[in-house]
Amino acid sequence: MKDSYLIKDLSEGAVKDVDIIKGIVTGYFSVFGNKDSDGDIIMPGAFKKTIKENGPESEHPRILHLYMHDSWKPLAKPTILKEDKKGLYFESSISNTTYGKDAIQLYADKVLTEHSIGYNIIKREVDGETETQNLIELKLLEGSTVSWGANMEALITGMKGEG
Repeated sequence: MKDSYLIKDLSEGAVKDVDIIKGIVTGYFSVFGNKDSDGDIIMPGAFKKTIKENGPESEHPRILHLYMHDSWKPLAKPTILKEDKKGLYFESSISNTTYGKDAIQLYADKVLTEHSIGYNIIKREVDGETETQNLIELKLLEGSTVSWGANMEALITGMKGEG
């Protein structure tokens, strides 16, 4: 399972802010500590090593922000990617492509409000009694803007320009 490419969705609250003019989106690709609809709990620290090795400030920034997990439709490379108390926070400057402009408009219209991650499991703990998988360490390959997410815990906080 270590090398399997998996996806994990984050629904409500994935978007923190959208700047329509500059094309900047901020929010969460993942949140910590709650059981999602897949029966998984992503633990704080799960992204620490992968951000250090492949995040925006690393020597080899390879983590992408994709549209619908489609590697043929990259939206950006996150300019900020970090863990905070809530989860995996990101800031991305969406590329000025046709689908990038469409994605920004769909964010602005609150049609797209959810995110997902594409990852490999490095370390996990399985609780067979509660049918829960605690994800301890993940290799993050990408964060995606998606239609539907698996994690229903967080709330949307708004858009720039709403006042």
